[in-house]
Amino acid sequence: MSKKRQRSWVSRLEQLPQTAERRFTTQFHRIPQRIRFFILTSLLSVLTALLVSNYPVSILPQYRVGDVAKHDVVAPAELIVKDNVSEDGLIEQLRRNPVLLHAGETVTVEKLPLIERVRQYQLSQRQPRRLIGLLALMGIIFFALYKSAVTSQSSRLGPRTAFWVASSALALQTLLVRVGMFGAAVLSTRPETSGLGGFFELQFAIPFAACALALSLLIGSQVALVTALMGALLVGFISPHDLAISAFALAGSVVAIYSVQRYRTRNAVIVASVAVAGINALMGVAAVLIANSDWSWRLIFGGVALGIIGAALTAAVASLAIPIYESAFDILTDLKLLELSNADNPLLRQLAIQTPGTSYHSFMVGVLAEEAAKAIGAHALLARAACLYHDIGKLAAPNMYIENQKGGPNPHDKVSPLDSVRIITGHVRRGIQMALEADLPPQIIDFIPQHHGTRVLAYFYHKAKAQAEARGDTVNIDDFRYPGPKPQSKEAVILMLADGAEASVRSLEEHTPENIRAIVKKIVDSVVADGQLDESSVTMRELTMIRESLINTLINIYHQRISYPGFNPPSQMASQMASQMASQMASQIASQMASQMASQTAGEAEREMADADVKSIEVSSAAARK
Repeated sequence: MSKKRQRSWVSRLEQLPQTAERRFTTQFHRIPQRIRFFILTSLLSVLTALLVSNYPVSILPQYRVGDVAKHDVVAPAELIVKDNVSEDGLIEQLRRNPVLLHAGETVTVEKLPLIERVRQYQLSQRQPRRLIGLLALMGIIFFALYKSAVTSQSSRLGPRTAFWVASSALALQTLLVRVGMFGAAVLSTRPETSGLGGFFELQFAIPFAACALALSLLIGSQVALVTALMGALLVGFISPHDLAISAFALAGSVVAIYSVQRYRTRNAVIVASVAVAGINALMGVAAVLIANSDWSWRLIFGGVALGIIGAALTAAVASLAIPIYESAFDILTDLKLLELSNADNPLLRQLAIQTPGTSYHSFMVGVLAEEAAKAIGAHALLARAACLYHDIGKLAAPNMYIENQKGGPNPHDKVSPLDSVRIITGHVRRGIQMALEADLPPQIIDFIPQHHGTRVLAYFYHKAKAQAEARGDTVNIDDFRYPGPKPQSKEAVILMLADGAEASVRSLEEHTPENIRAIVKKIVDSVVADGQLDESSVTMRELTMIRESLINTLINIYHQRISYPGFNPPSQMASQMASQMASQMASQIASQMASQMASQTAGEAEREMADADVKSIEVSSAAARK
């Protein structure tokens, strides 16, 4: 074979896995989505049912006295630890010596009943009726998981994705419990490790709450709680001490879920594990009472110690699983959002250096959005992180946006309004491209086009309309709209409103509470009237709460400050003197009007007071201008 042909074959072999994966993916996606969902769910149900049933892969042959063993014959650990099974001391003999025969040994009369007992146990585990019942149970469990994922209000993922995360985590948790039960059985029956404790208390070291803790941080407490209930039910089928260990697993899972609500530091898992350790210690004592085990201080202290070990293993398994699930399902945890919000992020650093005006605007919008999200119970951290990246597309042409022009000439004065619209709306397309290149999560990228929706660039539209009317032409308003889509989530709605409110309030000459309230209300009303919120789930009550939060936060930002004597420029000192004169004149006019109103009726007095207020405002404004 020539070297050229040899290199060709080597290249084909190297590309074989990628080619096979591509072909399999293509063929798989040709299957309708519902059928794919049913197939994958069925496979997961079968796998979980097999793990719960302890289905034996092989069964011992039917030996007779004098037969020679071809392989080692060892009693299953699950059979040895069963406390409720005893026939003529056979189980006790199996506990003392689980190895019945070595390969090549002959079956004797004494060994035959023990071998037959093991074989009967394996046949009982392989009964089709039991497996069919477990399959039916798995179908009900996975259906309940799917419904909880669909109806969950705390889920940070789509219903299908949340279901796959929860169902796969439940299957892995079942595998973990099965492995833990086998390890506990082996340790309790081996002479060299039997001093660690009996099988009952060794089960306390299994990390039953790992699945619930991970799901609580990845998806939310509602789906995690349903999964924990189902997991505890399956533990009852796996463990010989069904009810006691099932209650132990459920208690630890519930405490793990509600001991950590936000994943903002790596210590969150440690804090949850400490709480799990405490409940494991209490439930260990309760499990001893439920199982009617012999009371002894050695059993109690051993169970407490093993429960603490189980809590530590819970933290270890959850810490290992969370990054894997984050990467596999593109899950955006609070810790990931905090990392994205770090000012040392390369994209945010570039935004601060090249477009300082846009960077400051994005930061202020983040402050407004975070408070508004807290007011309605939305994901505040997601809203703030999205605000920091919503205008990154302006990095491509910073000087085309007024916040970065530093008072210089406006480039839009030299181009037509339609060209200006193409430039302005182009920052959405460029922002999405830059976000993809920076490998930002899809949940953050979705905010870039949605925060503008399909709104009209009113300034350029009215400018083009005036020019067209002068020529006798008309303009199409749709040419002056953003490409969309409209906001799909409550957080995107908050970003749209906060973005408009921050920019409009900054343009005010006087940042009085009245002016701030009026312009924010106008922004919100215009967004609603334009139909920008039609595709979101925000309610009118939540919209009112968002508006009031924006108003209060902006009023606090633009609060009045006491002047520092000796540090004000001359122009400001003159303005302050004019303001003082205006206030004195206003007070004089108000006192004169008050004396005149003393002899008038109540209704006339109220009208005169209103007129006095208007006159005083006019006098104050005139004095200030002077």
